[in-house]
Amino acid sequence: MSSLIVDNCHYTQLALQCLLQNNGMKNKDIISLTDINQLQTACNDLSPDMIFINEDSFTYAPLIGEALRGVINSHPKTLFFIFISKENLNYQNYIPIRNNIIILSKSIRTQLVCRLIKHNLQLDETSLNVEVLDLTPVNLSRTEADILKMWMSGHDTLRISQHLNIKEKTVASHKGNIKRKVKTQNKQAIYHVVKLADALTSGMFVGRVRSFPKVVTPYLHAPVLM
Repeated sequence: MSSLIVDNCHYTQLALQCLLQNNGMKNKDIISLTDINQLQTACNDLSPDMIFINEDSFTYAPLIGEALRGVINSHPKTLFFIFISKENLNYQNYIPIRNNIIILSKSIRTQLVCRLIKHNLQLDETSLNVEVLDLTPVNLSRTEADILKMWMSGHDTLRISQHLNIKEKTVASHKGNIKRKVKTQNKQAIYHVVKLADALTSGMFVGRVRSFPKVVTPYLHAPVLM
């Protein structure tokens, strides 16, 4: 059992190390790395349970992004947490885009990350007054996918409705569905989720359903990762 961290932020490394240790992982099994090349080697040697990666580690170099995509495809049983690097992005949730990829920001509640870790380590989770969280990867309809592409490209509701030959009300309704599925009203957060989904995979699932176990998390407030 091991976990890898690819993040140059010392404080994030410490926070994640503490969370992992608090959930039973030994310090020797938590390894901090500096780049994706090191990650490839470590994955082949260790077959880790979880990997935490800052998007700065791969988004600025297409070849490195391709290398990471290969690592993810080669380790389907490893859970990859991908942190959005943009600072001050008020996105306190997470979004699964594949069974083994979860996108989140560093403003997420520490308690929520802890619950995800517990779930992945299959620790016993029994608690009262908890919220059931659905970890099924986000799945868009074909129309939602078309609208999302134009929306993220900067087109407004009127232009989208004209191009797709649907009413503006319908476009607005689909936008609402997209926000609900990505768990945010923040367009900037949606943009970053889409960017990472495209970089790490073939994009959002469209017209397909992928099941993923549910995990529960309490209604508690906790510090955020820095």
